[in-house]
Amino acid sequence: MNEIFKNIKYIFSDFDGTISKYDVVHKFIHNFAKGDIDTAEKLWCEGKLSTKDCFNIQLAKIETLTPVMLEKFLDEIEIDPYFFEFYQMIKKENKELIVLSDGFDYFIEKVFKNNGLSDIKVYSNHLEMELEQGFLKFNTTCPNHNSSCLISSGCCKCKAAEKYSKNFIYIGDGLSDRCIAKKASLLFAKKSLEVFCQNENLEYIPYKTFEDIINSLCLLKTN
Repeated sequence: MNEIFKNIKYIFSDFDGTISKYDVVHKFIHNFAKGDIDTAEKLWCEGKLSTKDCFNIQLAKIETLTPVMLEKFLDEIEIDPYFFEFYQMIKKENKELIVLSDGFDYFIEKVFKNNGLSDIKVYSNHLEMELEQGFLKFNTTCPNHNSSCLISSGCCKCKAAEKYSKNFIYIGDGLSDRCIAKKASLLFAKKSLEVFCQNENLEYIPYKTFEDIINSLCLLKTN
């Protein structure tokens, strides 16, 4: 394990529910959309609806959101308090962190800016916004889409990672992390991703916060 950590340059991480304390997109849609949003989410979880189509169905149900309301929502998002220490640690080790997310670029970039983390590279879906009679209207585009993605993600994390290396550490927690989890040289998993790993007999290190990841990496360095 020590050699794996020593020889790996890139660390890829999910954002929603991994770096952030909760799934930001899920909370955003449930806070502001009106009507049935659960049917689309159920179909997405079953693999019957792509990320892009699921998001656009749900975002169309947000009708009375102002720019001020959106900024207030984003300003209140908290990230894992140990993430700062983790990020400083891997930079000292000359490793690069890249975020791979099936969420929205605008949300992630805003949260990182608020926390002084704007230098982190992000691959995600693009959130388009326009103002109509004082209210925001949304559309999702997927610049990192891959038509052969096995889970129909808007952002194909495997394709993004391949631009850098086949040897990497991955940190995740959910459905959009399943494909790339199988390719990671070292995997940290929690929540539904941990269950998936157990069912698929994938080797992984469990974690709850980035403090656990810091401790695990420190052990790998010394063993």
